[in-house]
Amino acid sequence: MIRRTLTAAVAVVGLAALAPLSASAARPGPVMPPSLKGPASKAEAAGPCTLSLPTRVAIGKPVITLNGKRIGGCNVRDNTSGWLLDHPSIGDVNGILFDATDPLGKGQWSVPDNHPIGNQTWYGIGSINGDGTEFTQNNLPVTVKLAAGAWISSSRTADVVTLKGTSLLYSVTTNSYFKRSAAGVFQFREKGSTVWQTLKGGLWTNSKGEVSLSYRYSKVRDYRFALYSTPISWDLGSAVTTR
Repeated sequence: MIRRTLTAAVAVVGLAALAPLSASAARPGPVMPPSLKGPASKAEAAGPCTLSLPTRVAIGKPVITLNGKRIGGCNVRDNTSGWLLDHPSIGDVNGILFDATDPLGKGQWSVPDNHPIGNQTWYGIGSINGDGTEFTQNNLPVTVKLAAGAWISSSRTADVVTLKGTSLLYSVTTNSYFKRSAAGVFQFREKGSTVWQTLKGGLWTNSKGEVSLSYRYSKVRDYRFALYSTPISWDLGSAVTTR
């Protein structure tokens, strides 16, 4: 009975995460049986059950599926473990379940592109083996943001190098990237080096998402255009161009 209740609690939140945000904001929290209300005490627990997942998530397509792992004595076939994802201003917005007997129990985090962004925390709602052994569970902070895109092109005339950087951001409306104004930096790397250095920072792309820089330098270098992190998007470096 405990295992079935735990499975249902995670499945309800996990499926609700695929609904529009207006619906997810009103979703109820799970109802847990008495023995799974909070982590087991250290005196009772067989040990920790640790959830491992990517903690930096960039939404760049309609659905991202991330595979989680359990670490500890709970990582056995007859174990059922669940975590819910708490958003500080919305509440529970997603769930992850490990249960070999449930179709949704593959330990996968499904991230739709309408998933709430920002800092969030996975917290355990129960971990139990088939023989009744219970485990404490970890809290796992994660951050979800939109994926950014950065392009660079270059040209050279004699000893004048011209660089053009372009900034993009993923749109959940069109499921594609669009050019947008953003802060960025042109960087260079000497041939044979692995260290990137700032050529010109504090730049802003225009309303078309573009910014250019020309300067004199006769030797060949590698260049890239990089974007800074923002509250809604991640930092990112472009591909490399050589001039």
